[in-house]
Amino acid sequence: MHPTVERILRRRNIPVADFSAAVTEALRLLGDQSAISARMQVAAALSAHPGGRLCDVGGSTSAYLVVAHVLGTAVTVVDTLPYADDDTPGFPDEVRRRLALFDKLGIEIRRSDIFATPLPPATFDVAVAFETIEHFDHSPKPVLTAMVDALVPGGRLCLSTPNIARIDMRLRLLRGKTVHETFDYFFHEGNPFIGHHREYTLSEFQALPGMLGLKPVEVFAVNAAYESRKTKNAGQRFMIGLEERYGLGDRLLPPTWRKHVWLDARKEGGA
Repeated sequence: MHPTVERILRRRNIPVADFSAAVTEALRLLGDQSAISARMQVAAALSAHPGGRLCDVGGSTSAYLVVAHVLGTAVTVVDTLPYADDDTPGFPDEVRRRLALFDKLGIEIRRSDIFATPLPPATFDVAVAFETIEHFDHSPKPVLTAMVDALVPGGRLCLSTPNIARIDMRLRLLRGKTVHETFDYFFHEGNPFIGHHREYTLSEFQALPGMLGLKPVEVFAVNAAYESRKTKNAGQRFMIGLEERYGLGDRLLPPTWRKHVWLDARKEGGA
């Protein structure tokens, strides 16, 4: 287990054995993957609230939601899910299969745009948006404010985005390359553009709690990689294994150079 996952579980008083069992059960229920990545496990460790209610914004049918469900969290997902209506094979098929599973498990899906449909106030114990706000083509303030308003007193807001200052981005700039999507893709496929409009830095996430009137619990960075469907050679698989199990990049890189930044902040009030 990735060291950051273990640390979050200890801080949140979730037994490691219970979490590991939930990951195993989630894999059985999903039935379409062999493992749940360290990045997804960080998301699950932050979002799970046994006996409580979770609102996920933009999370689609991600595996961490099933882990949270198995741990006793009532899960609501707010996402437009446009690809669920795509007839092409591949990822849309997976989404539709998982939507059927979510319905069977009682995971609520609200196919709506959070900018247009308000969240119920003071309802959720946790509100999360992982790898979501970087896709907004404008300020995330309206969405984040709505998520905070939807929290009960003492509830938690958790976020993550790619770190724009990560080491591979720094190296791209040194080679004269862009840190954005390739220009060819943006030029031909950018109307509308659904890629990353603005990624964030660790210092920006450190400033967010104050902007939203929240108390920071933890702001941190993790080098665990985003899941990729690309075929890996033996050397790549070995390095990924070291990262997944031991947090190799976190041991070698300063926080500001790691792949993703994360926020866990708490609303005032509550017990």
